[in-house]
Amino acid sequence: MPAGDGTVARMPLPRAPLGIAVSPEEFAYITQPDHGFSAGTLARVDLDPRSVTASVAVGVVPSLVILNANGTLAYVSNQWSDNIGIIDVATNTQIDTIPTDGDPFALALSPDGGTLLVTTNVNRLFKFNLATKTVLGSIALPATSHHILMDPHGNYLYVATRDGGTVMEVDWRAMAVHRTFTFGGRPQDMVFAPDGRDLYVANELSNILHVIHVGLGTTSDIPLAGGGEGLAIGNGGKHIYVGLVFAGAVQVIERSSGETVRLIPVGGIPREIALDYSGRDVLVSNESGWVDFIEPSDSLVPPPPPPPPPPPPPPPPPPPDTGYTRVGLGDGALGVAVSGDIAYVTRPYANMVARLDLRTNSVTTSFPVGNLPCYIVFNSTGTRAYEANQFSDNVSVINVATNTQIATIPVTGDPLPVAISTDDKSLFVTTNANRLFKVDLTTNTVTGSLALPATSHHLLTHPNGTLLYVATRDGGSVLEVNRQSMTVVRTFTLGGTPQGMAMSADQNELYVANESSNTLQIIWLPNGGISAIPLAGAGEGLARDADGKLWVGLVFSGLVQVVNPATSTVVRTITVGGTPREVATDAARHHVLVANEAGWVDIIR
Repeated sequence: MPAGDGTVARMPLPRAPLGIAVSPEEFAYITQPDHGFSAGTLARVDLDPRSVTASVAVGVVPSLVILNANGTLAYVSNQWSDNIGIIDVATNTQIDTIPTDGDPFALALSPDGGTLLVTTNVNRLFKFNLATKTVLGSIALPATSHHILMDPHGNYLYVATRDGGTVMEVDWRAMAVHRTFTFGGRPQDMVFAPDGRDLYVANELSNILHVIHVGLGTTSDIPLAGGGEGLAIGNGGKHIYVGLVFAGAVQVIERSSGETVRLIPVGGIPREIALDYSGRDVLVSNESGWVDFIEPSDSLVPPPPPPPPPPPPPPPPPPPDTGYTRVGLGDGALGVAVSGDIAYVTRPYANMVARLDLRTNSVTTSFPVGNLPCYIVFNSTGTRAYEANQFSDNVSVINVATNTQIATIPVTGDPLPVAISTDDKSLFVTTNANRLFKVDLTTNTVTGSLALPATSHHLLTHPNGTLLYVATRDGGSVLEVNRQSMTVVRTFTLGGTPQGMAMSADQNELYVANESSNTLQIIWLPNGGISAIPLAGAGEGLARDADGKLWVGLVFSGLVQVVNPATSTVVRTITVGGTPREVATDAARHHVLVANEAGWVDIIR
């Protein structure tokens, strides 16, 4: 292969390419999930020249793909079809499927090719006999896994439990956990060093490349310039390539020293990374519609033009916006809700809820709840609060007068968002079992549920007493649900990652913060029309104040932006740092509260 010429070769590939499997026969299979907007396909790409030579019809939202050792069969996780597609490489056709319990994502094969390991969003690792397509065993995981990897000797399977913050070393034959490495954040893709002694783990939230020294059981860290997802080792084992999914870049690290040697701005949303058949080029799928081919010395996309003449000196920057009061919560804050003169803030890493006095901006008490408390909501009178305990699989019922958990409501799966009906009779909660549950608050029992296309992290009740809105985060949609009959009325397809929601005072506009597209989307509810306002980063938490302005927490940028929907403009940007999560309004004092995972709550004036 010729040396890199300083540029990165780019091949357009539509429909949000994601998973990559490279064959020694000089081709690659690349999944095209298209966010579920159309039937899924698997592109066969000839690597010399770089062109699509076949399109394979598979299931809905094909995610990751692997090849067997002799290159005759490929296996693709059809996420929303709840099955694994089996591809005949000779004919480029899906010839069979293996049904799964839940939405499958990560795949790995045993050394002899007879056993398939699969994780799904029911938080389990499954083992299949490929000859009979039957389940041989399964084990529970603390959270959904998006990446698994067989060690070079075939003894252990490594499972990165994305939202669980761990990597599990599993004896896949016995289906037993041998060791667990706890990192926090979101562990994603993994790759072994050529000698098999070190396992590298990209972390999407903590901006770290973890190194597990397998024989010793110890770990060390290499800093990343953003959240890492895809991962590969190339250039004869010299370099580690890390896709920075939220930064639109690929970081190249010298493996022997851990030093960064290049940061390649590829733009878009880089996802999975694979080494090509030559051992030199690295393929990077990009959800924005292309595949990049990076050679060892490539660094720029495209080559830079001649430098322009120096610009005039910029005006001095405006002074930072410091219009807030900070209340410390050293172990992190996530969910926040306001009722009268108090706010409840969840402390997920302490398994507690803090009570804030909004008249003095101080914490007056904290009290224990379940494991990993997330979002929280008050009833209309402020006498009860309901809080989702993600890893306890239940919802706490809190007596606000005594600041104590007085009951729990069990649910199926790990809950995160909660919403309460306007009459205080029903509670709504979603879990990672991809279901919306309805709870009767007179008996604290589940009375109905609805299947969702993907896990939801935010809910919003309509004031009319009939409708509920469900943002299906990884599904790229918002569902309008009749909460009395638990049926879907309308589906608004937004793409990206819909998160927090708010509604206009006249109930005509639904506002949605989109984490992947860096926009605040506006749904005109009378006819379903959709428009968007650009943001300076990934929006997650969202609240509307009494003046109709929208406050958006930009989770990866450490910013809060204020949007005037009447003019479709950003009117204020507040630098808060850390990781801003949920947002709530204090109408009595015209303040806005922002929970920050880095360890505080900002009360913005």
